[in-house]
Amino acid sequence: MKTMTNEEFAKAVLGVGNPQKPFKPKATYIPAGDCIEFVWSPDDYRAHRIDGLVTVYYSRKTNLVVGGLIKGVRAFCRKMLEKCPGFRVSIEVKPVKLEYIFLAQLWTEPRRPNDETITKTYEELISAAARQKVDVDIGDVCQTAS
Repeated sequence: MKTMTNEEFAKAVLGVGNPQKPFKPKATYIPAGDCIEFVWSPDDYRAHRIDGLVTVYYSRKTNLVVGGLIKGVRAFCRKMLEKCPGFRVSIEVKPVKLEYIFLAQLWTEPRRPNDETITKTYEELISAAARQKVDVDIGDVCQTAS
């Protein structure tokens, strides 16, 4: 048995851990919560609920949108398929583009005439999701919601 020096031991121990992988934007459907969490940046964030569907994560450092949470995916799909049967075309291709979900909510949810804040936030979410090319695998959740 060969004895290791302290330097050899330190190299061996440091080499065991996974090297830090670069951050990659992603969206994940979480069946237990029937929600989609999406994250575009690893920043620390504060959460702000903008409506009955979406909570937005804002960076504590830059105040930019860095992610969020979509709650009640199954009910949202059911509502969308009743209001807009053509929505099925947008969700049949897997994985689903996250911006399609934001667009559908923006197009169908009534807004107060003078409330541009929510509309602007949705525009930012749509733009960021498209720019980051964030898709989400929701399986057959929307097909079984109808």
